[in-house]
Amino acid sequence: MRSDSDASDDNNGSSSPPDCPRCGEPVGFVTVTGPMTASASPCGCSVPPALVQRERND
Repeated sequence: MRSDSDASDDNNGSSSPPDCPRCGEPVGFVTVTGPMTASASPCGCSVPPALVQRERND
C-alpha cells in the first residue's frame, strides 16, 4: 500500500501544463512567432509568449 508521502514523491520535479489564458484548455506547447506573438497548441489560441518560462539549470 502506498502512503501519501510516496505519492507526493512521484510528483517532485514535475508539474501540470499551464492552462490557456483564452480558452482554459491545457497547453502542450507554445510556438513563438515574434517578440509579442505566440500560439498555444493544441487549442491554437493566440497567447502572450510569457506564458512559457524557460527553466534555469543553476
